[in-house]
Amino acid sequence: MPNHLETRVLRVLAYIHDNPAGNLSLDRLADVAAMSRFHWHRVFRAMTGETCAQAVRRTRLHIAAIDLVSTVKPVAQIAA
Repeated sequence: MPNHLETRVLRVLAYIHDNPAGNLSLDRLADVAAMSRFHWHRVFRAMTGETCAQAVRRTRLHIAAIDLVSTVKPVAQIAA
């Protein structure tokens, strides 16, 4: 059974994946984790090895790459 910090990290990662075009600021992600932004940033970095901004960028790029190879959407639409 994961500890409470792991649960919060998984909840935030799911939120990032489910809302890639939404507000994914550090403040919003800290709200999802129910922590202060400063503590959340330290916890997330320690547990994942990347910052929240890096995780958001990686997730968005991953979703865009999937769209590029599996849909017929125009590149400009995927980039937006």
